[in-house]
Amino acid sequence: MDAILLDSLLPPAGGSAKLAAPIDPALGTVDDFDDLSLQASRHNIRILLDLPQPDPGLARFWLTRGIAGFHISDNAQTNAAGMQAIRKLLNTNMGQRVLITDAAVAASSKPATGKSSPGELQIDSAILKLPSGPDATAQLRAAIEQSQAKTLGGNALLVSDATGLPRSVSRFGDGAGSEAERSGLARILGTALLLNRSASLIYAGQELALSSPDGKGVMMPWGPPPAPAAPPAPPKPAAPAYPGQYIPYVPPPTPPKAIAPEPASAAGQALDQGSVLNFYKQLIQLHRGNSPLRDGDEVVLNHDDQNALVWVRRPERPTYQNPAVFVVCNLSDKPLTLSLKADIARLHLRGTFLRTVLRSDEATGSMPVDPMTIPAFGVYVGELKY
Repeated sequence: MDAILLDSLLPPAGGSAKLAAPIDPALGTVDDFDDLSLQASRHNIRILLDLPQPDPGLARFWLTRGIAGFHISDNAQTNAAGMQAIRKLLNTNMGQRVLITDAAVAASSKPATGKSSPGELQIDSAILKLPSGPDATAQLRAAIEQSQAKTLGGNALLVSDATGLPRSVSRFGDGAGSEAERSGLARILGTALLLNRSASLIYAGQELALSSPDGKGVMMPWGPPPAPAAPPAPPKPAAPAYPGQYIPYVPPPTPPKAIAPEPASAAGQALDQGSVLNFYKQLIQLHRGNSPLRDGDEVVLNHDDQNALVWVRRPERPTYQNPAVFVVCNLSDKPLTLSLKADIARLHLRGTFLRTVLRSDEATGSMPVDPMTIPAFGVYVGELKY
């Protein structure tokens, strides 16, 4: 079941968040939310709400209206008692409830048991803090390794984009490059989020490779694509002034071409099988359906000198039917040739080639492990075979 996070539902800062007016009037009414909740449930979507403060009364109100959980912001650090009350409230409600906290919040308001519940996710903002630069690959690898360490001790939630920040494809690409390069970076970041051990939060628009050309945050372009303009009505034929008068034929005007959806829109990318949006859909399917990518251990490999981000997900006991899976991302603007032979030997794995599971280019067939070639800003995912 998927989840969406509503981060702008409550009244704006300075406004009242009392139960009498729990929704910003500009967004609708409680009845509107009830309809949204009903429609989400029918599509197996759970709704989470961003709470600026850990208010148990407000949390209880929203839980009775179908909210599946909450994100508690940094302001919650000063209200550990409120956090504890919300944790208890979530644990006593039926169904799987979700609580998303920032790392600082979790550290300042630990549960009474000292352990996070399975439904509590701690935001790891390491990627959010990464600057752009020539060592972006090494920084990204270090952030993922740090996230994996947190995952072993809790429930880390990896995030690359957030409100008010430049889009990740602009931060990593220095805001320059072609649309193809930005799309490649978007695929790489999506792969890093969805095929790692950590849980992931996808910020609206990054699945469309939205960028920040002016260095500022860019909001998701909501709404349907523009409808094609209606063709003008054909002129009525002139009536003859007298019997037998010749009236020359006037062809009707050519109707205007239908306006295609914008490439940056979900409607436009849904029609393109090679789009970033459809690549994200494939990543999500792998995240759910591939056992090693979903549940396997993870080892991040160091290929920083080649501008490659590489990791392996493997079951406890790899077999031919349940093999280890390698993920290789090329963060450079040139084709990359590398070898995994030494890595495979060091990890005590067996295999001579990779059976393709997913790749961002149009090539087909298996991939040798020594050497393998990945196109510029390309992603390759393959099962180790022999």
